[in-house]
Amino acid sequence: MSLANPHFKLIDRAPHELANLLGHLPPPSVCTKLSGDELLMLSAAVDHAANYNTTVLGGIEAIGHLLFSAATNDKWPLEQRVVSDVGALLSALAVQAQYLQDFTTGADATLARQGGAA
Repeated sequence: MSLANPHFKLIDRAPHELANLLGHLPPPSVCTKLSGDELLMLSAAVDHAANYNTTVLGGIEAIGHLLFSAATNDKWPLEQRVVSDVGALLSALAVQAQYLQDFTTGADATLARQGGAA
């Protein structure tokens, strides 16, 4: 837990914490004025989203390296099903990462506009 922000905790469980924080915030709107505590929650959500995005992208890169190594190994060829399953997983993770980037951009703008810590 961060001493500066009590809502930024359990950083190893960023997806869960992000969803929990978003569930406690009002729906995003340019007209919504957030309280000081809500600004702290939003700031923590931004930090969790950024951390989760880094984890997702690092994992995708690692899977890419493994696939490249496996594909160039003649002794252990990849099965088509395995490649298909990894492709579906990477597509799903990319969609989540895109959401995290969009969320972070919008939330950072709200924090800057309302004077919260970004």
